[in-house]
Amino acid sequence: MKVHFRTYSLILGLVFLSSFLPTKDPEEKQLEKSELKALKENIVGKKYIYDFTHKKGCNNSVIKYLGIARDNNKKQYKVLTSFFVFSTSPDMCHGTSCIKIYNLKNKFIGEYYVGLPESLPDALKNNKLIYTENTKECPIRKQGVIDLSKGLPKEFFIPCTKEGGDFFSFQKGK
Repeated sequence: MKVHFRTYSLILGLVFLSSFLPTKDPEEKQLEKSELKALKENIVGKKYIYDFTHKKGCNNSVIKYLGIARDNNKKQYKVLTSFFVFSTSPDMCHGTSCIKIYNLKNKFIGEYYVGLPESLPDALKNNKLIYTENTKECPIRKQGVIDLSKGLPKEFFIPCTKEGGDFFSFQKGK
Protein backbone atom coordinates (compact mmCIF):
# COMPACT_ATOMS: atom_id res chain seq x y z
CA MET A 1 0.00 0.00 0.00
CA LYS A 2 2.89 2.32 0.80
CA VAL A 3 4.40 1.89 -2.70
CA HIS A 4 1.11 2.85 -4.37
CA PHE A 5 0.86 5.96 -2.23
CA ARG A 6 4.42 7.05 -3.22
CA THR A 7 3.74 6.37 -6.88
CA TYR A 8 0.44 8.23 -6.71
CA SER A 9 2.11 11.16 -4.92
CA LEU A 10 4.94 11.28 -7.46
CA ILE A 11 2.55 11.26 -10.42
CA LEU A 12 0.33 13.90 -8.83
CA GLY A 13 3.39 16.06 -8.09
CA LEU A 14 4.67 15.79 -11.68
CA VAL A 15 1.26 16.70 -13.10
CA PHE A 16 1.10 19.70 -10.76
CA LEU A 17 4.60 20.90 -11.69
CA SER A 18 4.02 20.43 -15.42
CA SER A 19 1.12 22.85 -15.23
CA PHE A 20 3.70 25.61 -14.60
CA LEU A 21 5.75 24.86 -17.72
CA PRO A 22 5.46 27.56 -20.38
CA THR A 23 3.39 26.56 -23.36
CA LYS A 24 3.07 28.37 -26.63
CA ASP A 25 -0.31 29.60 -27.65
CA PRO A 26 -1.61 28.92 -31.19
CA GLU A 27 -0.66 32.42 -32.39
CA GLU A 28 2.97 31.93 -31.31
CA LYS A 29 3.09 28.57 -33.08
CA GLN A 30 1.72 30.21 -36.24
CA LEU A 31 4.36 32.94 -35.96
CA GLU A 32 7.20 30.42 -35.68
CA LYS A 33 5.85 28.48 -38.66
CA SER A 34 5.56 31.69 -40.68
CA GLU A 35 9.08 32.82 -39.78
CA LEU A 36 10.46 29.45 -40.87
CA LYS A 37 8.60 29.83 -44.17
CA ALA A 38 10.29 33.20 -44.75
CA LEU A 39 13.70 31.73 -43.88
CA LYS A 40 13.24 28.73 -46.19
CA GLU A 41 11.96 30.83 -49.10
CA ASN A 42 15.07 33.00 -48.69
CA ILE A 43 13.65 36.01 -50.61
CA VAL A 44 15.48 39.13 -49.40
CA GLY A 45 13.16 42.05 -48.69
CA LYS A 46 9.93 40.07 -48.99
CA LYS A 47 7.23 40.96 -46.45
CA TYR A 48 4.91 38.26 -45.16
CA ILE A 49 1.66 39.65 -43.75
CA TYR A 50 -0.58 37.58 -41.48
CA ASP A 51 -3.74 38.06 -39.45
CA PHE A 52 -3.07 35.77 -36.49
CA THR A 53 -5.72 37.29 -34.21
CA HIS A 54 -8.65 37.34 -36.66
CA LYS A 55 -10.00 40.34 -34.73
CA LYS A 56 -11.44 43.48 -36.22
CA GLY A 57 -9.34 46.52 -35.39
CA CYS A 58 -6.11 44.62 -34.77
CA ASN A 59 -3.04 45.19 -36.93
CA ASN A 60 -1.61 42.38 -39.01
CA SER A 61 1.67 40.71 -38.12
CA VAL A 62 4.52 41.39 -40.53
CA ILE A 63 7.64 39.28 -41.06
CA LYS A 64 10.41 40.52 -43.35
CA TYR A 65 13.44 38.48 -44.36
CA LEU A 66 16.50 40.75 -44.57
CA GLY A 67 19.13 38.25 -45.72
CA ILE A 68 22.40 36.74 -44.52
CA ALA A 69 25.01 38.69 -42.55
CA ARG A 70 28.62 37.55 -42.36
CA ASP A 71 31.03 38.54 -39.64
CA ASN A 72 34.81 38.87 -39.89
CA ASN A 73 35.21 35.34 -38.42
CA LYS A 74 33.21 33.88 -41.33
CA LYS A 75 30.13 33.18 -39.17
CA GLN A 76 26.89 33.65 -41.04
CA TYR A 77 23.49 34.62 -39.70
CA LYS A 78 20.06 34.82 -41.26
CA VAL A 79 18.23 37.95 -40.16
CA LEU A 80 14.55 38.77 -40.19
CA THR A 81 12.31 41.33 -38.58
CA SER A 82 9.09 40.36 -36.90
CA PHE A 83 6.15 42.52 -35.84
CA PHE A 84 3.88 40.06 -34.02
CA VAL A 85 0.31 40.99 -33.12
CA PHE A 86 -1.35 38.64 -30.62
CA SER A 87 -4.57 38.35 -28.62
CA THR A 88 -4.58 39.35 -24.97
CA SER A 89 -8.33 39.00 -24.38
CA PRO A 90 -11.46 38.47 -26.49
CA ASP A 91 -11.49 42.11 -27.56
CA MET A 92 -7.83 43.21 -27.22
CA CYS A 93 -4.54 42.63 -28.92
CA HIS A 94 -0.95 43.80 -28.51
CA GLY A 95 2.14 43.78 -30.66
CA THR A 96 5.83 43.21 -30.19
CA SER A 97 8.72 43.78 -32.56
CA CYS A 98 12.01 41.91 -32.76
CA ILE A 99 15.08 41.54 -34.93
CA LYS A 100 15.52 37.77 -35.03
CA ILE A 101 18.77 35.94 -35.70
CA TYR A 102 19.03 32.37 -37.03
CA ASN A 103 21.88 30.16 -38.19
CA LEU A 104 22.05 28.87 -41.77
CA LYS A 105 20.08 25.77 -40.75
CA ASN A 106 17.21 28.04 -39.61
CA LYS A 107 17.83 27.35 -35.93
CA PHE A 108 16.91 30.30 -33.72
CA ILE A 109 19.97 31.92 -32.09
CA GLY A 110 18.44 34.96 -30.40
CA GLU A 111 16.77 38.31 -30.83
CA TYR A 112 16.81 42.01 -30.18
CA TYR A 113 13.47 43.10 -28.74
CA VAL A 114 12.83 46.62 -30.07
CA GLY A 115 9.23 47.18 -28.99
CA LEU A 116 7.66 49.24 -31.75
CA PRO A 117 7.65 48.28 -35.45
CA GLU A 118 9.15 51.71 -36.23
CA SER A 119 12.29 50.55 -34.39
CA LEU A 120 12.89 47.67 -36.81
CA PRO A 121 15.64 48.13 -39.41
CA ASP A 122 14.57 48.29 -43.05
CA ALA A 123 17.39 46.43 -44.80
CA LEU A 124 20.64 44.50 -44.51
CA LYS A 125 23.50 45.82 -46.69
CA ASN A 126 27.19 44.98 -46.41
CA ASN A 127 26.61 43.16 -43.12
CA LYS A 128 24.93 46.21 -41.61
CA LEU A 129 21.31 46.59 -40.58
CA ILE A 130 20.19 49.99 -41.78
CA TYR A 131 17.25 52.33 -41.44
CA THR A 132 16.28 53.85 -44.79
CA GLU A 133 13.64 56.29 -43.56
CA ASN A 134 13.11 58.72 -40.74
CA THR A 135 9.79 58.82 -38.91
CA LYS A 136 7.85 61.69 -37.42
CA GLU A 137 8.78 60.51 -33.92
CA CYS A 138 12.42 59.78 -34.87
CA PRO A 139 13.63 62.41 -37.34
CA ILE A 140 17.26 61.16 -37.33
CA ARG A 141 16.58 57.42 -37.40
CA LYS A 142 18.32 57.07 -40.78
CA GLN A 143 21.62 57.66 -38.99
CA GLY A 144 21.19 54.34 -37.15
CA VAL A 145 23.35 51.43 -38.29
CA ILE A 146 23.83 48.04 -36.65
CA ASP A 147 27.17 46.60 -37.74
CA LEU A 148 27.15 42.79 -37.72
CA SER A 149 30.61 42.40 -39.29
CA LYS A 150 32.19 42.03 -35.84
CA GLY A 151 29.57 39.51 -34.72
CA LEU A 152 26.28 39.98 -32.95
CA PRO A 153 26.56 43.03 -30.67
CA LYS A 154 25.41 42.56 -27.08
CA GLU A 155 23.64 45.89 -27.43
CA PHE A 156 23.38 48.76 -29.88
CA PHE A 157 22.11 52.33 -29.94
CA ILE A 158 19.72 53.79 -32.52
CA PRO A 159 19.43 57.57 -32.55
CA CYS A 160 15.95 59.04 -32.59
CA THR A 161 16.25 62.76 -31.88
CA LYS A 162 19.14 65.10 -31.14
CA GLU A 163 18.39 64.53 -27.46
CA GLY A 164 18.67 60.74 -27.57
CA GLY A 165 17.55 57.40 -28.84
CA ASP A 166 17.21 53.80 -27.77
CA PHE A 167 19.52 51.00 -26.64
CA PHE A 168 18.56 47.45 -27.56
CA SER A 169 20.08 44.26 -26.10
CA PHE A 170 20.60 40.79 -27.51
CA GLN A 171 18.74 37.92 -25.84
CA LYS A 172 19.93 34.40 -26.59
CA GLY A 173 17.37 31.84 -27.69
CA LYS A 174 16.49 28.78 -25.69
